Amino acid sequence: MHNKITTIISYFLLIFYSTISTAGEVYLVLGSDTAIWEGMSVNRYNCYYNIDLYTNPSRNAYQVMDPAFRAQFIDSYGQPVKMTWWMMAGNIFRYAENTNIPIPNIMTMYLMKKYHHDNVIANEDELSLHYHTFYWSDYDNDGIFYWNQSLTFLESLDDFNFTLAQFLIDEHVFPVSFRSGWHYMDNDWQHYLDDRVLPYSMHNDWPAKRTDLIEPLDNTYDWSLSPAEFVPWHPSTSNYQLPGDGSGWNVRSDHFNGTRYLDLMDTIFAEAADGIDQVACFWGHLPETDFLTNIEILDSLAHRAAAQYPGVNFRYCTAIEAMQLWRKSNDSQAPTVQFTDIQNGDYVTFRIQSDEPIFQTQPFVVVKDVYERYVILECTSVAYNEWETSQLVLLSNLAKAAVAVCDTMGNQTLEFIDYLPDDEFIDNLDAGYVEVYGNWQTYPYASWGTDSRIVTLNQNDSAKVQWQYVVPQTSQYNILVQIPDHVDAADFVTFTIFNNQQPIDTIEYNSGIPAEDWIFLSTNQLHANSDLVIEMKANDNNQVGKVLSADVVKITPLVRIRYLYLSNENIDFGQVSIEDTVSYDLQISNLGVQDLQLQNISSLFNSVSIQTSFPLNIPAMGKKNITLNFSSTTIGTITDTLIIESDDPVNPIKKLPIYAEVLNYFEIIDNEDSLNYEEYGAWYTSVAQAYGPSSRYAWLNSSPRAYARFYIYLKKSGLYEIFEIVPTTVNSSDDALYQFSIGGIIIDSIYINQNQGSGGWVSIGQHNFPSNTEIELKVVDTGNSTVGAVIRADAIKLNLIQEISRIQEDNLSKVPSHFHLDQNYPNPFNPETRIKFALPKPEKVKIEVYNIIGQKTETLLNKSLPAGYHEVEFNGQNLSSGIYLYRIDAGEFHDVKKMVLLK
Repeated sequence: MHNKITTIISYFLLIFYSTISTAGEVYLVLGSDTAIWEGMSVNRYNCYYNIDLYTNPSRNAYQVMDPAFRAQFIDSYGQPVKMTWWMMAGNIFRYAENTNIPIPNIMTMYLMKKYHHDNVIANEDELSLHYHTFYWSDYDNDGIFYWNQSLTFLESLDDFNFTLAQFLIDEHVFPVSFRSGWHYMDNDWQHYLDDRVLPYSMHNDWPAKRTDLIEPLDNTYDWSLSPAEFVPWHPSTSNYQLPGDGSGWNVRSDHFNGTRYLDLMDTIFAEAADGIDQVACFWGHLPETDFLTNIEILDSLAHRAAAQYPGVNFRYCTAIEAMQLWRKSNDSQAPTVQFTDIQNGDYVTFRIQSDEPIFQTQPFVVVKDVYERYVILECTSVAYNEWETSQLVLLSNLAKAAVAVCDTMGNQTLEFIDYLPDDEFIDNLDAGYVEVYGNWQTYPYASWGTDSRIVTLNQNDSAKVQWQYVVPQTSQYNILVQIPDHVDAADFVTFTIFNNQQPIDTIEYNSGIPAEDWIFLSTNQLHANSDLVIEMKANDNNQVGKVLSADVVKITPLVRIRYLYLSNENIDFGQVSIEDTVSYDLQISNLGVQDLQLQNISSLFNSVSIQTSFPLNIPAMGKKNITLNFSSTTIGTITDTLIIESDDPVNPIKKLPIYAEVLNYFEIIDNEDSLNYEEYGAWYTSVAQAYGPSSRYAWLNSSPRAYARFYIYLKKSGLYEIFEIVPTTVNSSDDALYQFSIGGIIIDSIYINQNQGSGGWVSIGQHNFPSNTEIELKVVDTGNSTVGAVIRADAIKLNLIQEISRIQEDNLSKVPSHFHLDQNYPNPFNPETRIKFALPKPEKVKIEVYNIIGQKTETLLNKSLPAGYHEVEFNGQNLSSGIYLYRIDAGEFHDVKKMVLLK
């Protein structure tokens, strides 16, 4: 009874105090640092990303964007949860190999808008930028490059600006709120955000502090001095961690799990109950398996805390909305901005006028030209809230211009001037795609979008499709096509280009259309409002049973005269064996409508040789592969610069960095080396890879059981360390047999769990190998694996540790007939002696030294060794003179001998 009375009194006291005190409010910002992980690899300059996270209805993106899902979680005002999407871009995405999206660098933003735009609007979500300072570098100078976290923001500044420019020009998005990748921040970055970009940052990760010193570098940050409260503050201009006099704002954030396990929600509501408004930012990664569950948990925690503090309301907000509400702003009106160009002969500048003061020290103005260059223009103040750009821009090359202006409360205005229309992509799911005739069916694989269409050509059969487009503006246009990869693809295909029903170009293919790449069809001068039709047709002429695929065409007004384009911006030969010659195929494309002439290719320090004769023509919209050969007689990191000279009117001289790490002699055998790799049983190709473009796998316990063999003739005799590598895996054999042979004689066997250390080189032993004799390594399914479903083969590496003489090589080829332990020599000794022994087969060998009363003084050897003659050295410098015993244990062989140390 007493407890019941106490509870009732406490309840009425809580109600009483809540009526006489002013409680604060909790502004909850739920968001996501949204990247694509599938395909991302920090040790590959050019990655290829799987876009399924956004396009597959069963994945998290579709689930969380569904308004019905959001409606389950409401705030104190009955409003559903909103999300802020900080979409990752820059650097590692910029050089992606994807051709299934318009611009690789900003693919996450494109995909979110393409597949979820309507729900972004319906849910009142915010789209913004998430940026990691990835920087292709070799900070430890070991010759191996990674997408490291940059040591300073300034190393990534050019790319950050490039990314901002592409977001603005191509996706009409410019950040007002921001989260940095890795929670990384330094003073230069904070200054740049405050001066040039945006007012609101949400990446204070108090009290976290971490430094990574081992490449690949990532997750280096320091927020140990920052405020612990969920209350916004101005970062100091001299230390981004401390509150101070900066113009921007920062606020503490935490991962979703922080709230689950650290009881932060109660702390936040308690502070609000004391009258302090809270801005609490919680975030997760969209690909995380518990992403949706975490939202449910956060909502339940918020409602539980609200029940504990009945005077405190919480409101779901986007990041910008939360900051504006916390600042008690009544200003929701974006600036009215006039953005005009001023022509001066062949050039233009731009004038920007705002009807109110802006947050930035100057408007963010960017132009894009037909060469897809993005230039940020500096502005000069010419009057109150009025600026002009100072750089002259060639009008004839301009495609677009844009300005982003944000007022002091975070209300944003974007303005654009379009000199040319946008690129148009017409997919098989779009209204402009028409199947004229043929028995077309949906194909679940696509070079663009989510699927494509195919037709199998039968006897007396033909198929035709069209892509239709109304030309928005008089200009020249390039027309390109892309199709998915397919077995038995049709060889004979005809494209006809129609303008207002009149054929203006015909393109015939007699050996198939290259798949999963943009294939140029035609360049045409087209007039506004004219009807453009791209028609594709095939018939059964010598191709009954062949498959015709239809997917997407691209129509772009970005027509260049001559344009040298490189998919790679660096030449990385990787690890190179000394005195060996390795090759690199550099693909040079001409994306112009006239022939491009390569006048010369050379390297600054002559580390690269090129057999091609110059000048060399690359036809309009064509490609050439140039083979670069590299060799060195010097061990160490080699750097050089490749210089490409051409008649490209914009970049006549192109420079690319060259890297190579020259090592002592080694050999790598990959599963794609047809002269050094064979298989037995049923093997299949996997796109997962740790070395080279692919790997191979076989199902465990198949009949017959599978094995693969790597084999080679080495150039040097000596002691080698052997490494194996398979892709990162959890479903491979834990009992894969690796069997070594010399000249057909098995010398060693080792059983490997392929899941342990997968994705990197794993040492599997050392052996003496002779030159000019076949060395073989078999990877065998033993049938005894207790986990996994497959056995894998990717590559092996043999590193020369110590070269041996010809005499030693002759001895190496002799296998002893029996076990034997020799007498040490010299004996007596002071203080060094050698102990030789012979193994007729591979064994684990232990050699130990004892004193005369049986006490062990040292273990000289304890490892597995191959068959052959071996020796080990003993140094008795730290022992006193006397008689000692040495014992060998090798399988079932045991022996003991005496030796005398005489000082």
